[in-house]
Amino acid sequence: MARDVKGKKVAILTENGFEEVELTSPMNALEQAGVEVHVISPQKDKVKAWNHDHWSMELPVDKNLDDANPEDYDMLLLPGGVMNPDTLRTNSKAVQFAQHFLEQGKPVAAICHGPQTLIETGMLDGRTMTSYPSLQTDLKNAGVNWVDKEVVTDNGLVTSRKPDDLDAFNKKMLEELAEGQHATTGQFTHHDKKS
Repeated sequence: MARDVKGKKVAILTENGFEEVELTSPMNALEQAGVEVHVISPQKDKVKAWNHDHWSMELPVDKNLDDANPEDYDMLLLPGGVMNPDTLRTNSKAVQFAQHFLEQGKPVAAICHGPQTLIETGMLDGRTMTSYPSLQTDLKNAGVNWVDKEVVTDNGLVTSRKPDDLDAFNKKMLEELAEGQHATTGQFTHHDKKS
């Protein structure tokens, strides 16, 4: 497995208030497999984690969102936390960054509340996904077939519900990264929403 992903580059798109373990666990899994990981954020130098009910560690930002080019990355990882995706989804640059991966058929891994940012792309219609249960209605309204499973994969899009699902999420994320770019199909490349 590791040889298939060695040297690939993954972008972790996050804001302040990401759920700590939902970023650190997948990041460690990727780095152990030889993947280059960049934390990308609208924040300039550091981004702050949330751990259950309190602020916790700070991570250095490798690239400010303004300077990051999605073309440089093989996969997008969207950690959860309640504040992080709720802030990202209102940032048009963050939404456009995420949209690139869906348009190109590159793998995307989103856990917990992470899929909120993807809803804003208008490109989830017809996908099968899971998420933290409170996002279920939002995702269904975006045309998603929502299911309650620890990990769901749909044409390179990997989603999980919560930190308890991280082992399955990390394994599937690495598999999809190894598979690489998926064929895009018309139904996943809507352009009716102009930003």
